[in-house]
Amino acid sequence: MTLGPRTVLTRWASVIAAAATVLVVAACSGRAGSNGATGRLDDLFAMWNRPESPGCALGVARNGVLTYERGYGTANLDLAVPITPASVFDVASVSKQFTAMSVLLLAGQGKLSLDDDVGKFIPDWGPREHRVTIRHLLTHTGGLRDAFTLQGLAPDTSEGIQQKIVNILARARGFNFPPGTKFEYNNGAYTLLAAIVEHVSGQPFSAFTEAGLFKPLGMTHTHVHDDAARIVPNRATGYVRAGNGFRVSLRSQTDTVVGNAGVFSTVGDLLRWEQNLADVRVGDPKLVAAMQTPFVATGWSEASEYGFGVEIGRHRGLRTIGHAGGDEGRRSYVVRYPERALAIAVLCNLDDIDPVALSRSVADSFLGDGAPEPADAAPAATAATAPSSGPVSLSPQELQSKVGLYRNLSDGSVGRIFIRDGKLMASEDTGESGGFELTPIAANRFAVAGTPVVAEFVTPAGQPQELRVSRPGAKPQVSQLIAVTFAPSQAELRAFEGTYTSGEIHGTYTLVARDGGLAIEIPTRSAIGLQPLFNDAFGGNMVGVATFARDSRGDVTGFTANAPAIRGLSFRRSSTIRPSLPHR
Repeated sequence: MTLGPRTVLTRWASVIAAAATVLVVAACSGRAGSNGATGRLDDLFAMWNRPESPGCALGVARNGVLTYERGYGTANLDLAVPITPASVFDVASVSKQFTAMSVLLLAGQGKLSLDDDVGKFIPDWGPREHRVTIRHLLTHTGGLRDAFTLQGLAPDTSEGIQQKIVNILARARGFNFPPGTKFEYNNGAYTLLAAIVEHVSGQPFSAFTEAGLFKPLGMTHTHVHDDAARIVPNRATGYVRAGNGFRVSLRSQTDTVVGNAGVFSTVGDLLRWEQNLADVRVGDPKLVAAMQTPFVATGWSEASEYGFGVEIGRHRGLRTIGHAGGDEGRRSYVVRYPERALAIAVLCNLDDIDPVALSRSVADSFLGDGAPEPADAAPAATAATAPSSGPVSLSPQELQSKVGLYRNLSDGSVGRIFIRDGKLMASEDTGESGGFELTPIAANRFAVAGTPVVAEFVTPAGQPQELRVSRPGAKPQVSQLIAVTFAPSQAELRAFEGTYTSGEIHGTYTLVARDGGLAIEIPTRSAIGLQPLFNDAFGGNMVGVATFARDSRGDVTGFTANAPAIRGLSFRRSSTIRPSLPHR
């Protein structure tokens, strides 16, 4: 699944994670190799095809016939088990198209309509300002707040994680935006869809998909993983990079959430699935066609649009239908080129591999010169995105002039620019831990190494300094320097202390003054630190920017949390008394 709220700086970080892959792909995609096309494919994965490294499985089909499949790297480093085409991977958000198809099966049977209100199938949904339909959920246009963030802010309960996500969305009456007015990727929407499938069919989601999708298509190595203790033969263990080596990606409770994620599969099974989307055996052909029809622009790039659980884009002038998946220890991408009857599946067990870039280079080997654009075509650079010939040196004073907190003008998120060891760094939150380097290529322009991302610092007349982030094919992201310095005294911080309640989350929270800022104490959970940002506003994990309100006497009455995935989430101050809360 795709994780949490993403600021513009987070989007930079995701580009950096794929940089090594992009460089290898660029170096290898034009090389013939020792065995022609096969050699070119093997070259693309060569850096991971080692016993001491995780890697990927690759599968390619033309006209529904398997053309090439191979494993590269190691599925389990403890046992030295190599990756093969039979290796089973957690495909993360690639799962969404199976959820969408499950809904379409029920629609084809007349058991639901895509325009039904979600409240028809979700208990305790209750009245709210806007109507949310199944179609809204399928297309990420429902405006729902991010369920995983809400659940992380809520006091813990004894329910299973799947039910927690469904229940918290049923209780949360607020919206990030009116349904149907924009696209915002939402994992919780697909968890709700899985719950709707269960409600309508009377079966567990895993049983419904097994009987309705996987078994009829001969996908014998595919299942919905709703039981963390289930033994999975040939499973590829997920890994994260740690220094010069790797560590196992430890599974968390969210790994049993299904609908948005949860499908385990092989490259061969996924290619069988892709052929069903081209030549329908399971599902109503009209609904399957609607699934692959663009419904809404995503904003991921100028050419990207979304259908039901699949992204419709273009590569080398050809239409593509696919979906990527990513989480700690796993990366996946499955794509089809309908005009060339070409399907590709790339599944990886290391999360800094970019399967999208790899699959496009694999496609280039099969498309050859017959595609509308040459294999080495690159997006045209614009004046805003074209980097200079190389890095330049800036004085400490020039670097210092860029330092500060910047607020994204489109979603209100805040990130920090700071200096570490004489280098300009960017962090996706308000702190200075972690972060990544910005390399100067001009007095006010910086590059992120190995990527097409360019950050430019601009000072409009009479306005605070702006940070404009650009990359080919996407709209520039603009953040503005927060000019006001807010450094409240201990006495001023105590004015914010007290208990607060949220009608969205149905939780009670205690705010205390701590370490020059505030801390939100949540029963049964770890406290969340809040650091001063600007007047009456603090920043912290999950809540993003917490802006406090006061009454006519100047007393604090509550605060509103604004993060990219939860906007306008209100907390009302109910008492200035600080009860003693249990901690864990």
